[in-house]
Amino acid sequence: MRITQAAVVIGLLTLPASAFAQSTTGSSPPKIATAKTSVHATKGVVTFVDATRLVITRSPKSKKETSFVVNQATEGVGSVKVGSTVDVRYRTEAEQKIATAVTVEHSRSQP
Repeated sequence: MRITQAAVVIGLLTLPASAFAQSTTGSSPPKIATAKTSVHATKGVVTFVDATRLVITRSPKSKKETSFVVNQATEGVGSVKVGSTVDVRYRTEAEQKIATAVTVEHSRSQP
């Protein structure tokens, strides 16, 4: 009986120590899974533009339009208007293309 009581007491005394050891090894902050944000680029002719959206057609032959969300963080170079050729840098979030930069290409005039 004394051996059983001694084993129980030793077991109870070592339990808090092992629990403490486990909690200190796992005390680092949890890792948060983050999705890599990649930036893409494309070029096309503006078919629609307003304060929140930019739509371009990438090829005159194709009527397929690509739409981008424009916000306050979108950097713009040049005056974007319908008919302008633009380079658009964007990232994809929640299946939406968010424009990060829009640059208007100036037509090259021949001398």
